[in-house]
Amino acid sequence: MSGRHRTRSSRSNVVIGSIAASVGVSSVLAAAIVELVTPDAPAAATQPAPQAAQEQPLTQQGRLIAVTPDSLTTQSANGLTQTYTITPTTTAITDAGGQTTSAAAAFAVNDEVTVVGTRRGDMVVATAVAHQSATGPAGRPMDFGV
Repeated sequence: MSGRHRTRSSRSNVVIGSIAASVGVSSVLAAAIVELVTPDAPAAATQPAPQAAQEQPLTQQGRLIAVTPDSLTTQSANGLTQTYTITPTTTAITDAGGQTTSAAAAFAVNDEVTVVGTRRGDMVVATAVAHQSATGPAGRPMDFGV
């Protein structure tokens, strides 16, 4: 070819091409580094679930068959018996609709109650305990006055 027909490469085309090649190589290197450094997702997914996720809410209506300062034991009409641990945060709603500071002191054996609680492994904790007359169809909701 003669010199007349050959196009001249401008210096700016060479610089732009070099920058584009550098960006491309940098992108490939960055992707490779991220792939090597990032931990495998399946390993994180195989860890056991946190303890809080294993809590199960439950509700029981029945008659109190035992009352201690730390627990209440309820028996349902179908014979199911459950002992609930009483904590300082357990809410007690009396038949007059009032809330007391001690859930165990508010109830006696043979009281008809509704218990709302949480099962945490082998332990069952009462969240709220209410006389049946305070919550039944004509009674106040469990969160009345809270």
